[in-house]
This record gives sequence, structure tokens and C-alpha cells, in this order.
Amino acid sequence: MGGGFAMLLAPKSRGFAASAPNYGHVPKDADSFFAGACPIVASFGGKDKMLRGAARRLEAALTANDVPHDVKEYPDAGHSFLNDHLPSEIPVVMRVLGRILGASESYHRPSAEDARRRIRAFFDAHLKSAES
Repeated sequence: MGGGFAMLLAPKSRGFAASAPNYGHVPKDADSFFAGACPIVASFGGKDKMLRGAARRLEAALTANDVPHDVKEYPDAGHSFLNDHLPSEIPVVMRVLGRILGASESYHRPSAEDARRRIRAFFDAHLKSAES
């Protein structure tokens, strides 16, 4: 849900200087939706069955609209790969729903560390330039 919300807030009319959607659904009208959007850094898990092709679709829409971006799909990661909570901290209903939908709730350290590094660097570059 959070990644999808971050994408919904990316259009220029929302007033944000940068967005970091992680494993979010790409709007069906992405080519027109992202026209004039703020810079976007996005991360997806290659093993995420719910979002197959999302990174590619987002990359294409952002490129077509000349939106500054950094989109990456991590082949060894699933959905929620940035979530380093212990499984016992995740509500049972969310764990069951994730299994039904084919989403992995497991943290994938190498992908998460790289994604966090990319987000920090992207925000550092784009938020500092927005202050000027």
C-alpha cells in the first residue's frame, strides 16, 4: 500500500520534491499520470508475483515523461524486502494475506541495503536542489 501511495503523490500538483515508492502498483494510465511528476527513486523485488513488470512499466513511463528517476528491480528479493521487522511483529492476517497473494514478507538484506543507499543519495541530490 505504501509504495502505491508514494506514486499517487508524485504528480507535480501534489507539491512534493521527490518520491520513493517501494514495491508499489504502477497506475494503469502511467504514461499520462507521471507527466510533470517529481523525481522518483523506486525499488521492486524480482520475486514479487503481485508486481511482475512494474519496474519496467514505471521506468518506461518516467523516461517518456522526462522525469528524473532511478528505478531498480532486485532479482533475489520479494515483496516487502525492505521490511526488517521480525515475522512475529507482523499481524497474522497480513502474513496470511501475503502468502495468499504470493508476496514474500521476508527481509532481503543486500537488496534493502542497496535500496536505502540509493534512496538517500537520490533524496540528497534532489531535495537539496529543490531548496535552491
